[in-house]
Amino acid sequence: MNKKMQLKVYRRDNRKKDQRRGRRLLLRASAGLGFILLALVVYYLSGPMMIAAVSLRDFVLESPYFSVGEIQVRGADKVRGDEVVAMAGLRRGMSIWSIDLANIEKKIGRHPWVRRVFVRREFPRRVIIDVEERTPKAIVALRELYYVDADGVVFKEVGPGENVKFPLLTGLRAEQFTAPDPATRRRIQDAIRLSELMVQRSHSLSEIHFAKPDRLVVYTTEYPIALHMGWGNWGEKLARMERLLALWKGNEERLASLDVSFRDQVVARLRRVQR
Repeated sequence: MNKKMQLKVYRRDNRKKDQRRGRRLLLRASAGLGFILLALVVYYLSGPMMIAAVSLRDFVLESPYFSVGEIQVRGADKVRGDEVVAMAGLRRGMSIWSIDLANIEKKIGRHPWVRRVFVRREFPRRVIIDVEERTPKAIVALRELYYVDADGVVFKEVGPGENVKFPLLTGLRAEQFTAPDPATRRRIQDAIRLSELMVQRSHSLSEIHFAKPDRLVVYTTEYPIALHMGWGNWGEKLARMERLLALWKGNEERLASLDVSFRDQVVARLRRVQR
């Protein structure tokens, strides 16, 4: 009796397990069938959807609503606006979507007067080109004369009729500019800072000579005096120089040179008196 009861319980448990296994198989089959049906629907609908998307894209790219109607060039003075537009390769009527902003910036940036350029779209029909030009701060004498900006960049040969009323930098060699040299650029930047400081103190500069890596000799348009500045501490050195010049006021032509490169003193050399 006990053996029969145990057998019946065993068989009932097996039937329950088989039912659960069957339901799981049915669910899996249903999910697979559903996925296949969905894939078929997407496949048959994707053709028209893709065609519609392509048609919409072509309509937007070719629509006259997005054709360039205005090109603005801002900040350009040395470079004419029409020259900037020509370098950019822009024209009215072209699609605003076809404009390669980075490529245009690269093209315009090759111009020697251009320091920085930024190109942007203003939808639906305007293109704006913002140009930042270089400002000459000095002229460097190499084999020819070249403009130098405040960054110490030698960027353009001085052309006929162009402004030459800038301090002349001498004593530099052309080979120093054949490859980027941060040290040379820093020296030029320091020399330009000295020039600007002297102009602020009402000294008109004629020439800045790079005598040695650590020595500048400055010539003003006021007096024929060689001013040996050494390097650095420009403010203190100029103050000492001005105090000595005040003592020699009216007799400056007797001074051949002043050396302010020493700490807390000025060494003056006098011209020989011709008899």
